[in-house]
Amino acid sequence: MTDLMVVGAYFAVMLTVGWRARTRSPEAYWVAGRSGRPLPVAASLVATIFGASSTVGLVGLAYGRGLTGAWWSLVGGLALVPFALVLAPRVRRLGVITLPDILERAYGARVAMAGALVVALAWCGVVAAQIVAGGLLLGGIFHLPLQGALAMVAAVFVLYTFWGGQPSVIRTDAWQLVLFCVALLATLALVLRSVLAGEPGSAELPTGFLSFPVSADFGWYQVLVFYPLIVGLPYLVGPDIYSRVLCARDENTARRAGLVAAGMVVLLSFALAILGVLIRARFPGLHPEGALPEAVMALAPAGLKGLIVAGLLGAVMSSADTTLISAATILSRNVVSPLANGALRGGGPTRLGPDRQLALTRVLVVVVGAVAWSISAFHQGIIASLLLAYTVFVGGVVLPTLASFWRERLGVTSAGAFWAVVLGGGCAVLGSVGGGTVLAGVLGEAGSAFLKGALGPGWASLLPLLVSALALVGIGRLRSRAQPRR
Repeated sequence: MTDLMVVGAYFAVMLTVGWRARTRSPEAYWVAGRSGRPLPVAASLVATIFGASSTVGLVGLAYGRGLTGAWWSLVGGLALVPFALVLAPRVRRLGVITLPDILERAYGARVAMAGALVVALAWCGVVAAQIVAGGLLLGGIFHLPLQGALAMVAAVFVLYTFWGGQPSVIRTDAWQLVLFCVALLATLALVLRSVLAGEPGSAELPTGFLSFPVSADFGWYQVLVFYPLIVGLPYLVGPDIYSRVLCARDENTARRAGLVAAGMVVLLSFALAILGVLIRARFPGLHPEGALPEAVMALAPAGLKGLIVAGLLGAVMSSADTTLISAATILSRNVVSPLANGALRGGGPTRLGPDRQLALTRVLVVVVGAVAWSISAFHQGIIASLLLAYTVFVGGVVLPTLASFWRERLGVTSAGAFWAVVLGGGCAVLGSVGGGTVLAGVLGEAGSAFLKGALGPGWASLLPLLVSALALVGIGRLRSRAQPRR
């Protein structure tokens, strides 16, 4: 009961902050008035990154294969360095609201809408993964029915995001990050003490569990190819990452926040991986993604258990609120508003007025949250779900967005960008149907074997990126050659 009261108090504080941060200003709701200072923006970046995959998921990876599990978020921390130095100032300088706004500036409304649809599809899966992680923590530790725990987590973060928008997200992210770090240190101390005491049930670690940067189960292909492309690229181009930068008050703030966040992500990645390894030594034989809740339930005393659960839930929900409001804002500004005003039917790039767009964004926060909640009921694992979402996003949106910053130098056309989004994203969606069996059937046995030999075991995830690159470069050049010379 004490622990439930602590978690209940945490939920009450979240809802109170959301209610008190409610605003009628569209600019404030979408980008927190662009007034963020370096440390709050950095804290929000880190809190966004350490959601479902980088808490429950990363600890599960380390529990299953050792220290190399750290690469799941470590690759993101490394990617944040070039992002901060090169891209963050450019993104902030544009003064846009969403990632598809960048595509619209470079290529037009048609490309922006295609990109927005791909982002919305992928980010529904990302939000669902956050709900699953929160439900696993809440249900596993307090013995609640999983569906009820999922509903409770979804209701709280949807409601405070609906009320407060980005101001509530920025305000809660900083103290949720502190709470998460306290919970992580407390859990590390509890598990380490139990391991050193040699309590019954402990076991020796499997051979190679402490190997780094590679191990028998995680080689250089994953470190140098698969993880950087599929997991790392969303840190260079991501609607949630960009939404933090766009809240910064200026370019220098965006740069400094990115660098501070990179250092924090690296440290936390290793801390979580070490925690997963220690839990494996103390509690062998658990399901990997259930290892963290099981360890907290077994070792934490009353009162402290509630604080740890609140801290871990804070990490999950601080990522969930950012991804939720990013998806809702993108849908309202880059899909529904252009359709409502006939932007793609010759009416020009007009949109609904800001106040009506704000109301629409709030409605879509609830809609996206409800869709993600329904998806979470059929979860197939946090890491697996996020890899699928990242594959769809990377295949459709990343390369056209990166190319937009150097469009003239690269000679990218609007047609090339459009087909890069459509073909890359479509290939990723096709590869997700039936666990990739449909894509393999389309390519045939010989084609699948060739691509596996050329792209490696992760060929089905890398193929959409290759298709997007070929469309981005090739279609524009073909069209330019086909134009008659005068």
